[in-house]
Amino acid sequence: MAYVSGMPSVKGNECFLCAAARGDEESLVVDRGTLAFTLMNRFPYTSGHLMTVPVRHAPDVLAMTADEGSAIFAATQRAIRVVTDVMHPDGFNIGINQGNAAGASTEHVHVHVVPRWAGDTNFMPVLGDVKVLPQDLATTAATLREAFARLGPL
Repeated sequence: MAYVSGMPSVKGNECFLCAAARGDEESLVVDRGTLAFTLMNRFPYTSGHLMTVPVRHAPDVLAMTADEGSAIFAATQRAIRVVTDVMHPDGFNIGINQGNAAGASTEHVHVHVVPRWAGDTNFMPVLGDVKVLPQDLATTAATLREAFARLGPL
């Protein structure tokens, strides 16, 4: 499982989200539009954890154009719609980590869409430094791609 074996190498110091936007990285992209795309988080908090990302490298929210901001929000809405249809969560955490102090892992702005279920908090990350996922990422990505395709283009 890729989650256990780690992230595939990215050429040099290149942004992994820019590589995913081009399709260069071992892709977990589940939906693509002209200005934004959606991909599975390689290191998810829960099953179905997605990220919506501008295609153009933008280091933070202020660097995005109004059109990119609209595209990201539309992609986020689509992600919520698809995950709700496929996985039936009870709610979502939706957020942006901007800057190192806020927990950002890259300087390419993106929105986390994290499905949540009543009672999904568990002790595994605290005690064992591991996360329990009921399905591998590739299988979840394939299921979500089919659901995004049913919605039509982004």
